[in-house]
Amino acid sequence: MKDKNSKIWTWLSRLVGPENDFYSMLTEQASITLEGMEALEKWIEEGADGRCQTVRDLEHKADKHKLRLERALVATLITPIDREDIYDLSHRLDEVINCAKRTVREMEALEVRPEGTVLHKMAGTLVEGSRSLLISFTNLASDLSEAANQASLARKADNKLEKIYRRAMQELFQSDDVKDIMRKGEVYRTMIIAGHRIDVVGEKLSHVIVKMR
Repeated sequence: MKDKNSKIWTWLSRLVGPENDFYSMLTEQASITLEGMEALEKWIEEGADGRCQTVRDLEHKADKHKLRLERALVATLITPIDREDIYDLSHRLDEVINCAKRTVREMEALEVRPEGTVLHKMAGTLVEGSRSLLISFTNLASDLSEAANQASLARKADNKLEKIYRRAMQELFQSDDVKDIMRKGEVYRTMIIAGHRIDVVGEKLSHVIVKMR
């Protein structure tokens, strides 16, 4: 199946042109998304001091890339998979990095510092999930088994994040500082939403892979 898919896409590439290689375009978007999550993790690890412009810049870069992909979809007659699936995967990926930017905004606005290891663990898990998404997209045109495996691992990252979140909330509610509970709880919720967004992309990838086989 690997060889068959590669030969089919090689033939299709001659028709659609290398500039509209949608597998590569989705992979690039997934790479930008991973960069955004890694920047968030690094910022948190270093103490979350100052404004985190890197995540904002990468989110903006991802938006521009998504727009370029959408324009390519409109201009392209033949796509390697359903154009609706390509659009949906790109749109859902964009929601992942949007959550990274929202996390940064909330931590800055609410003045939440990453005391302890909870936020770092959550950010690290988001990086794990985003990395699995990237590997899945990378293998989408050549190795569907590995693509499916990595999509599954991305979804497991969301489950792992849920466990960290529940323990974090339990510890948080042991405090008598209501303002602290509200501030940190809001950031935790935004990060758990990011995990859910990763899960959604992983689920969509799994669906697309089934259709490709």
